[in-house]
Amino acid sequence: MTTNDKSKVTYILFEERIGECFISMCLDKRHAENVKNYAYPLCIRFHIYGSRYYYSLGEKCTIEELKKLSKSTGNREKRIGLESTFERRIRLQEVFKNIVNMVASISDRGTLTIDRIKIALTGRSESASFLSVWEEIIAEKRNSGKAGTAQNYEEAMRNFKRLTGFTYADGFAVDSALINKWIDGMTANHTSTSTQGIKLRACRVVVNRCIGEGYMLPKNYMFGKCRDKVKIPVGSSRKSWYLNVDQMTELYLHWKNHDVFFPISNSRRKDNPSYAVKTKKAGELVYQSLAMFLMQYLCCGCNLIDLALMRYNRYYFDSNGRVFQFIRQKTEDETKDGDGMEVIVPITEPMKEILEKYASEPSMDELVFPFLLGDAINIGAVEIRRRICQQNKNISNRMEKMIDAIGWTVNPSGTYARHSFATNLHAAKVPREYISDAMGHSLGNRGQITMRYISPYTIEDRLNYNRILLKVDQASDSSVDEKQSMAVFSSIDPNKQAIVEKLHSFSEQDLKEALIMLKRKELARLEAEL
Repeated sequence: MTTNDKSKVTYILFEERIGECFISMCLDKRHAENVKNYAYPLCIRFHIYGSRYYYSLGEKCTIEELKKLSKSTGNREKRIGLESTFERRIRLQEVFKNIVNMVASISDRGTLTIDRIKIALTGRSESASFLSVWEEIIAEKRNSGKAGTAQNYEEAMRNFKRLTGFTYADGFAVDSALINKWIDGMTANHTSTSTQGIKLRACRVVVNRCIGEGYMLPKNYMFGKCRDKVKIPVGSSRKSWYLNVDQMTELYLHWKNHDVFFPISNSRRKDNPSYAVKTKKAGELVYQSLAMFLMQYLCCGCNLIDLALMRYNRYYFDSNGRVFQFIRQKTEDETKDGDGMEVIVPITEPMKEILEKYASEPSMDELVFPFLLGDAINIGAVEIRRRICQQNKNISNRMEKMIDAIGWTVNPSGTYARHSFATNLHAAKVPREYISDAMGHSLGNRGQITMRYISPYTIEDRLNYNRILLKVDQASDSSVDEKQSMAVFSSIDPNKQAIVEKLHSFSEQDLKEALIMLKRKELARLEAEL
C-alpha cells in the first residue's frame, strides 16, 4: 500500500506488516556519500524487533522519481525508455506483493526471523546450510540405531558434494538445475538407476526438512513427475530374481545330504576349479552359508539383519517352539506408532533341521544365530551394520562356489531369497494378504490398516502355507504321523498289539475279505441265539 505519512513519502514506496515484521520498499540511504546523481539503490527493508535487513532489487531511483511512482495513475503518461512510470510502479508493486507473500508463508510455518527471510531470498545463512541440515539428519539416523540408513545418507552427501562442487558457503542454493547436474554426473560415472534413486531419495528427505524448517520455500521443491520437476529414477525390476520350488528344494537337499564336493585348492596348480576352497573348514562354511540362505527363504524372505537379530522371545516359548517373531528392522519407524512391522515365522521341519545344526540352545532373549554378529552385538549399531555387510558378502561368495559346483549359471543372493518366497507362494495361489503379512510389508505399501494385535492367521495356517516352500514336508509329516501311530501301538496290550500289527500289514483287499468273514461269523452267532 502507498503510505500517507509525509515524513516517509520521500523514500518509501510501499509498506506492509506481517506479524512483527515490517516490510518496506524504499530507497537505501545508508551510504549516501557513495550515491551519484542522487540515485539511491531501491531495496526491500525488513524490520523485526530492532533487527534490519536490506535486500537490493538491483535498480536505482531518485527521490523525485520515487514521488512520481507513488503518485502515478497511468493517465496521459509519456513512455520514457522501456516502460512508463505507471508500468514501472505496477512491476515493482508485483515484486513487493510476491515478497510479502513469501514472508507470510515463512510466518505460517514457524517463527519469523531475519535469518529465515535472508535464507529464503538468497539461499544463504550465517548459522546453517543445506549440507549442515543433511549432516543433522545423518546424526539423527545414527543415534536412533539406523546405522545402515545413516551410512546411505552419508555416501549420498559425499557423492553430491563431489559431483556438483556444492559447499557449505552455497547455503541453501539448491534447485532443479543443480540436482540434474548431479544426476548427469552419476550417469557419466555409470551409477545404476537403482543407486541413483537411493541417493536422490536421501536428498529429497533433506529438501523436505529444509522446507519444513523454513530454509527453503515450498515453491522451490524440485522433485516430482511434472516436466519441469526432477523425476527420481526407479531401478530395474528384480521380479525375475527368484528360484522356483524345485530349485530351492534341490539346494535344501544338497545341504541336507552334504553331497557336493569342494576340492582343496592347490597353490601349485593353475587349473583349480572355481569352487575349490582353501581348507576343509572353508567347505563347511559354504554349507553354513547355504543354510543361512535357506533360512532367509523359509523365514518369510527376511533380510539377513533380521535373521541375525532374531531371538528366542516370549512368543517362541508361548507357542512351544513352533513360531519365531520379530520386528523388521527396515520398518522400525515407518508405522504410525513407531513399533515397526511384526513378522511371524512358523518353524517348518526343514527349519528345525537347520536349527539343530547351527542355532544356539533356546534361552529367553538369546540370539538364535549368534555367530552371524559375533562381538558386534555388544559394540553398537554401526558395527552391527558393518558385520552384516560382511556376512552378506561372505554368503554371496560362498553361494557362488556352491552354484558353480552344481553347474548352475544363476548366482542367488539374499534378494533371491525374498523374491523366491513371495513368487513361489503367489504361484501356489496362497492369498496375497498372507504373503504381505508374512513379509512384514509396511502399512502404507499395503494400502490398508491391519489390526496389529489380532493375527488373521493361526499357527496351523502359517505352517500349511509355508510347507509349500519345499517338497520335503509331506514326507516329514507322514513320518511324524507314523511315529504317533507307533506310540499308540506301544500302549496296547502285547497280545492285541500283535493283531494290530498283523492288520497293519494287510492290503486293502485282505482287509475287505477279513471284514466279510467277521460279519458272517457275527450273523451265525445271532442265528444260533435265536
